[in-house]
Amino acid sequence: MIARWLIGLSLGTLIIAATSPWFVRSYVARTFDDVRQRVVLSPGEAYRWRAEGYATTSVGPHGMMGRTDMPESDGTRVLTLALWGDSQAEGVSVADADKLWYQLESSLGERGVSGEQNGLDVRVLPLASSGDDAGSWRRQMPLVERELNVDGHVLLLCEMVDLMGTVESSDAPASVDSVDLSATSRLANWAPDLAIHAGRNLLTDPQTTERRRLRFRVGPIPKTAQPTRVTFQKETDRVAAEGWIIDNLNAIRAAATTPIWIVYAPRCPLVMDGKLRVDDPDDQLWGIVERNADSNSFEVIDCRDTFRDSVASGVFPHGFHNGRFGNGHLNAVGYQLIALKFAKHWRDAESRKLPDESPGVAE
Repeated sequence: MIARWLIGLSLGTLIIAATSPWFVRSYVARTFDDVRQRVVLSPGEAYRWRAEGYATTSVGPHGMMGRTDMPESDGTRVLTLALWGDSQAEGVSVADADKLWYQLESSLGERGVSGEQNGLDVRVLPLASSGDDAGSWRRQMPLVERELNVDGHVLLLCEMVDLMGTVESSDAPASVDSVDLSATSRLANWAPDLAIHAGRNLLTDPQTTERRRLRFRVGPIPKTAQPTRVTFQKETDRVAAEGWIIDNLNAIRAAATTPIWIVYAPRCPLVMDGKLRVDDPDDQLWGIVERNADSNSFEVIDCRDTFRDSVASGVFPHGFHNGRFGNGHLNAVGYQLIALKFAKHWRDAESRKLPDESPGVAE
């Protein structure tokens, strides 16, 4: 009986290990990037994602997700844009050719903004990373402007909470000694993805990512209190939220010396509890960004109507077949809609400049 049990255990483990790439995400070692002054996934690796969406992402220079080369000029003027955001902009749920940075390059080229018309070639550097917020973006903006010759910034804003953190001083530069390279990153160099994934599920709570308390006794499981949700029911709360957003917008503008486009693409519409929610609960907070755009020289692009039109035709910009229908991260359709909206905004702005730049036209 013991021999059969051991044989079954070994064979079962081997079968699970062999099939794990189909349903288990990969764990890639991280490294410190001197240009961005932060820890990134190691260039040259492949990052596999399976939780929502089914794709493998190539990790390029400086931890860029999906782009494996740096833009090079072939004699034409190359306009380099840095793409910022969180996991929604990172796009590990879709293939590299469906990611937002690639869709932006394709849409700008197809719409006549680049190439034959004016000798302008647009290249997008995907610098978004899961969990980033306004503090992360503004710390890196001056670095990439100087080191990577970035001519502008595209900031994909999907949750207004990313603009509601406290503005802290960024004078002290990061160093490899001050950055915590986690134990998970060190394990990724030699441990199988399956073992790391199983260990994380055992030792941490998947909802809170906090250390799980293992229980070796019978009896009911104590229920933990649900995290409170931040609401703005009082006037003082609204004023505080407005102050946080304005402070972060000013800090972002002060950190960058090149143009900035803020693209608003929230999870709206979405399917929640079996119902379609069309209205954006953060509409008032987004209005603060719009009202302060001119004073900070921001270009703002609102994708909500584009998303609503797509959902009205039965195509959702969020969600995947192995996730939640109509909810979750942006999918390939969502990225394409954002890219087309951005290209249209760019084309309209360029067309408004043409009369002023034409010879013989009085100001």
